[in-house]
Amino acid sequence: MIRILVLALVALSLAAVPAAADGVEAGLAKLKAEPTVRDVQEAALRYFRVNSAQIESMRSRARIKALAPVIEFSGGYTRSDLDDVSTNMQYGFGTLEEPWVARISGGVGWNARAKMSINLPQLVFNPEELDVASLAGLVEGLLKESTRLYFMRRRLQVDMLLTPPTDRATLLSKNLRIEELTGLIDAMSGGWFQKELDRRARRSAKKGAPAARTPQAEKPQEKQTKRAFPR
Repeated sequence: MIRILVLALVALSLAAVPAAADGVEAGLAKLKAEPTVRDVQEAALRYFRVNSAQIESMRSRARIKALAPVIEFSGGYTRSDLDDVSTNMQYGFGTLEEPWVARISGGVGWNARAKMSINLPQLVFNPEELDVASLAGLVEGLLKESTRLYFMRRRLQVDMLLTPPTDRATLLSKNLRIEELTGLIDAMSGGWFQKELDRRARRSAKKGAPAARTPQAEKPQEKQTKRAFPR
């Protein structure tokens, strides 16, 4: 009797293994449908608008900036009119209409200035190249942080599949941790990560949805029902 019970337990356990394996494989397939780590890295770089090509371009432009001359233009316009009329009536020379002394002066002035300079020493070393070089550290930090968060989340997801929690507290704690990591990746990518997860989930749901029944297939059944149960 005991042998029969042992054999029954072994058979049940062996039957449960394929079902559990199928569930794990389905969960892993679902994880593979999510964005890859490279997708997350590129989304983070796009959100912060930095990448290796842009940094190299800025470094080259900073290096040849000294070849571009600095040109300054300035100018002005001045106009002045001065009328001076003097009349001497002491000796009776002339009248008011014909003054003895009359002086008139006036003038217009223009000025224009231009300046062009080239800073040749910056061809040897431009301090702005150091500012551009600091962006390379930003790119490296973004790549490391996005990779670290991505695989922390993925390891937790795989652990949930292979060794699912048996108590409710651990289950809630791990689910909250996954949501926290998802939120951090989503913030680093400017909201792209969660939108991409939702988009792929909707696409998977459409592929796995059963085909809808057409109204034409229901009409014969209605007629048959009416014949079977006449009023």
